[in-house]
Amino acid sequence: MKQSPETALDELWELVYTSFRFPFMHAALRLELFTLLKNRPGLRLDEITAELGLAERAGHVLLLGCCAFGLVRKEGDGYHNTAATDLLAGDQDAFIPVIVRYTHEMLYQPMAWLHESLVNNENEGLHRELLADSPATNLYELLGEDKNLEQVFTAMMEHQSRSVVEDLVNAVDFSSYKKVLDVGGGTGTNSIGFAQRWPHLQATILELPNVAEMAAARIAEAGLSERINAVGTDIWKDEFPSSHDCVVYSRFLEIWSPDQVRDLFAKTYRALEPGGHLVIVACAQDDDETGPLHAAFMAGYVQTIASPEGRIYTTQEFEQWYTEAGFEPMDRQYPGRFDVILRARKPIAR
Repeated sequence: MKQSPETALDELWELVYTSFRFPFMHAALRLELFTLLKNRPGLRLDEITAELGLAERAGHVLLLGCCAFGLVRKEGDGYHNTAATDLLAGDQDAFIPVIVRYTHEMLYQPMAWLHESLVNNENEGLHRELLADSPATNLYELLGEDKNLEQVFTAMMEHQSRSVVEDLVNAVDFSSYKKVLDVGGGTGTNSIGFAQRWPHLQATILELPNVAEMAAARIAEAGLSERINAVGTDIWKDEFPSSHDCVVYSRFLEIWSPDQVRDLFAKTYRALEPGGHLVIVACAQDDDETGPLHAAFMAGYVQTIASPEGRIYTTQEFEQWYTEAGFEPMDRQYPGRFDVILRARKPIAR
């Protein structure tokens, strides 16, 4: 059924207003409004402004915005959280508060440069916002010099990694594997999760040298140094170590170009034992390239900030590229909110 012009106009206005919704949510989170209302629901405006240390004028703005954008609700003279904003109350190191802070610190302003990033096919948000006053040349150099951004980014990645490894160990049975190669394995969250779940399993992490050092420290803290080895290397110059029966790419392939992903799959094929498995965890587009929302979110992030070459691929593209490398498809799974897990097998020679 065709929309009326009035309904279409209302929809456009809703899109315009949406750009204000996140700043109100972030401000309320920083002010701990949601924690206050969870602990003391029904407070009046004057009580809230006094508790938050705001002027009356600022309190009116905050609560008007939070009510209008559905972040709090008003009953009589009292204000209450919604079920959603109750999730932002309490522990500020929990997943959702961490994601909101990360979005504010690292995404919101850079994403204003999406148009320029598309036109120039460059990470303009990164260069014009995050690197504007910095001698750093890329995101990872910036994180090394800006402790606040490093803390925000690391906290987000820790939560994301824990979520991914939980989905992965529940969806894929690693009990048949003896030695797993975790390419781009970060500070070890995946490999530690594998080793804790399957006591016989050994793992090798391939990472940048400085990241491998951080991974080694975390592995030692977990008491797993005898079973997990973190190796600093250049994955483009060096061949992968052989004798592994499983190679894992977890949230790593999105930052590389199609040709680079093909190269990684070819290198994986050469390193794996016959019968060995390739396991991919990725934020992927639907095969019809119309969603989901998280894929669009990540696509904008990659284009504007994260990578000069990568993008969010479809599941079919991954399957095509690993088949070209010689792998046989096994299965695809959608175990969680965001990712697809793909498995493929290196054939046994006959």
